[in-house]
Amino acid sequence: MNEKKELINSHIDIMTIIAHARKMGWESMNVNTLQRCVYLLKVLYSFIDCINENLFSHYHFNVTTYGPYSELIHRSVVFLLTSRRLDGDMYGDIKNISDDGVDEMNVEKIKWIDTILLILSKYGESKIFSFIVNDPLYDVAVKSNQPHEIQVTSENDTLLVLNDFKQAFEETLSDTSSISKEEYISLYFDYIFSRIIRG
Repeated sequence: MNEKKELINSHIDIMTIIAHARKMGWESMNVNTLQRCVYLLKVLYSFIDCINENLFSHYHFNVTTYGPYSELIHRSVVFLLTSRRLDGDMYGDIKNISDDGVDEMNVEKIKWIDTILLILSKYGESKIFSFIVNDPLYDVAVKSNQPHEIQVTSENDTLLVLNDFKQAFEETLSDTSSISKEEYISLYFDYIFSRIIRG
């Protein structure tokens, strides 16, 4: 995918994420939360489907003290603010003031966005994020102030942690083949936060 196409897709993703978050009661979204949200969309999709191309493969994230950071998201937010599709502060909260691009993507991607937003709404960003980001390289990079790209591959420590609980979780289900990706990830986090991590 070329750079221009990636940027356009990022505009559509961001407009859709913020519009759907608003439908769920989020008046606005912090830019750092947006970065984390897209990272979770990507890494959790890799957890659920390691065969097909990731719907969010065009995002590349580096380590920062605030969480994962994608230059593509940054550039897209700058454009959407200056073109008056979003209102707010580049380093604070943003919200839609336009419907341009909202839902201009396939249904699978929309359903995935809604699912991850629902999980974030249910358990809270900090709880989900502290469980998901378990990459020791992340801490090393932050402490040494040496940014590097977070690799979302099967060797990614975050995915290894998610997979550690997968077998025990699947033993609680009668048939995993009959449930959708969205149902699976929702049930997975219900299991994690009711059986593994409490409070």
